[in-house]
Amino acid sequence: MEQLRQPPVEYKHGAFRPLLILFLLAALIPLYLASSNIAEEQLNEAASQHLARIYNGLSTTLARHIYLPALLAEQNAVKNYLSDLADGHTTNPDAVNRYLEKSNHIAGTSDIYLMTPHGTTVAASNWNLEQTFIGKNFSFRPYFQEAMQGKLGRYYALGSTSKARGYYFSRPVYDGNNVTGVVTTKISISDFEENWPDEKFEFIVTGPDEMVFLSSNSQWRLRPLEPLSSAQEKALRESRRYGKVKLDAIGISQKSRGGENALHWRIGKSDYLVQSRIMNTANWTVSVLAPTTSVTNFSVLVTSIGLVVLLLAGLLLGVWWQRQAERRLFEIRAREELETKVEQRTAELRLAQENLVQAAKMAALGELAAGINHELNNPLTAIRAYADNATQFLAHGDSETVETNLGEITKLTERMAAITHQLKSFSRKSQGEIVCVDLSVAVENALAILHPRLSRISDAVVEWTPPDSKPYAMADLIWVEQILVNLLTNAVEAIQNREQPKIHIAIRRQMKPEQKDTICLSVRDNGPGIDTEVIPNLFEPFFTTKSVGKGLGLGLSISYRLAKEMGGTLEARNHEDGGAVFTLTLPTSGKMQ
Repeated sequence: MEQLRQPPVEYKHGAFRPLLILFLLAALIPLYLASSNIAEEQLNEAASQHLARIYNGLSTTLARHIYLPALLAEQNAVKNYLSDLADGHTTNPDAVNRYLEKSNHIAGTSDIYLMTPHGTTVAASNWNLEQTFIGKNFSFRPYFQEAMQGKLGRYYALGSTSKARGYYFSRPVYDGNNVTGVVTTKISISDFEENWPDEKFEFIVTGPDEMVFLSSNSQWRLRPLEPLSSAQEKALRESRRYGKVKLDAIGISQKSRGGENALHWRIGKSDYLVQSRIMNTANWTVSVLAPTTSVTNFSVLVTSIGLVVLLLAGLLLGVWWQRQAERRLFEIRAREELETKVEQRTAELRLAQENLVQAAKMAALGELAAGINHELNNPLTAIRAYADNATQFLAHGDSETVETNLGEITKLTERMAAITHQLKSFSRKSQGEIVCVDLSVAVENALAILHPRLSRISDAVVEWTPPDSKPYAMADLIWVEQILVNLLTNAVEAIQNREQPKIHIAIRRQMKPEQKDTICLSVRDNGPGIDTEVIPNLFEPFFTTKSVGKGLGLGLSISYRLAKEMGGTLEARNHEDGGAVFTLTLPTSGKMQ
């Protein structure tokens, strides 16, 4: 083959620069976006962990004191004091005040106070302070109203007297079935804000009115997230929850959906990734605000590193591009020559494959044709018998019997043609028509073919009684008759020289759970049976136990193939009372008539 020469290629730097720029842009933009997504996922995970810590901390802080009002409401000192007041007795409150003061100190709460059913405070832990609750009326507070209804009162608000934020728990005090007063515990929550350890993250706690009640950022406390309408501002003022604080909104200038369960907020000039969780028991929404500056910084860093790497890769790409350009024409010419040779070789291989397939078919047909003498011997014997009988009847002038014999000869020759056609199907997929077949007809036809041979065995008995209901199966009638002729021929040979030669033919329907119904046609003889070592190889082509010249071993092999083509099986075994049993199993047509 002539050696291919590489053509010289002129390389232009100017043509390569636009491609390099496009390559850098196409790589850096996805890199920036991907690094942003990774950094945001990490930030989102960190915010989720901080949110869980805050949520659990607040839940623990509130749960630690929820029991206290109920415990104090059961104390005799409290009950007796309220009962005396209800009866109009003048009672010194010092003992109750000191008891509440001591309880408040031990529990670590902000304040504990006792109110009458009218909401007036009659005893308090801060009894000795200038801003004591004694004498103050808190009947407007929802926690008092809930306690008077026999419920656990829960509420958060800015103290109307102390001006300090707190969370309130209250319980009714009973005298029998009558509510004689209310015990309230106020929990200070400012310590939770001051002890917030992470300066990188902010948190806020808001109510349904979106007022910030708690926050790590002191400038956000007691301010609405967004500007309030006049109706909203009026409702907040009337609730007296936040006193007279200014309702200047923090001002979230932009909200958008972030990652899973996250939002993006912009407050002022700062961007935050926000994770929130509802605390149903306190009627709060706890949120963590994570600044997104770390996401931007990480993305810029990764993109810068990627730019440096890509520039170096671009230089290598330029060298590679030049070499590729120099080899392009050479490869095109070599590819065209290779494609031409491949097409030629493919055509040669296709022709060789077709010849091999045809040769294999012809070899298989030749092997099957070698045993045609075995398959056609029985009908030929019958034809000869009919022909001999016809000659004798013709000499006696019995034309009617002659005509009958000639008709049988015609049928047998047609059957021989069908058998030769079926032998051809042994080497390829059968084209037989599978229809609803009466197996009794197939048995009768097979017995008719073998009748001359059976008649030569003295005392031979064929036990065959057609079923009361016609046994229909899905099969090909000619194939079933061919199988029966083979089986009955072997049975006839097996019962020769027996004292009481007998062949038993039976048809029965077989039903198995979770399987389709089948019909079994069995041929049993009382011959010597089959050697157990032979049974596994019985249906192999050219396997025979007969002496040389008496069979090619194709009968059972063809029968097995035909049974399989009809969706059935052919099995052989020895009967427990002696002799061999061959069973043909076929799919039932679903009806017995």
